[in-house]
Amino acid sequence: MKKAPLASAALSFLCVFSMQAQNSPDARTPEQVVTHHLAVFTQHDLEGVLSDYADDAIFIAPKQTVQGKPALRRLFESFFANGDGKAPAPVFEAKVTADGDVGYEHWVSNPGKPGSMAGTDAFVVRHGKILFHTVVEARPAAASQP
Repeated sequence: MKKAPLASAALSFLCVFSMQAQNSPDARTPEQVVTHHLAVFTQHDLEGVLSDYADDAIFIAPKQTVQGKPALRRLFESFFANGDGKAPAPVFEAKVTADGDVGYEHWVSNPGKPGSMAGTDAFVVRHGKILFHTVVEARPAAASQP
């Protein structure tokens, strides 16, 4: 008769462990990672942005390539500081999609305003972390109008 309490305890443990595994960062899909990344990026949340990257992640932009979290920290600190804290952060309209391990962010910054840009970023995501991030395309938003 001692088997029932033991089986119940084992089942409870498995349920709790399973729920924790589903909520762990490793369980996030590429679409979830990119959606989170966009949210924290638009808030200029440096620690949130960095939390999405693997320790040895590679970021490739049109004018520079960086690898590893220390370099990513410097890159995003510089990017966030360019507004000097006085101007509001850019507003982004974005659509996030994914295919397998690749997540995409199709974005427009400051839509309808002068200097608005449109582009696409691609992210290779494994185990809930960005391994590779590249700006695939960035252009004046007016050029994206049909």
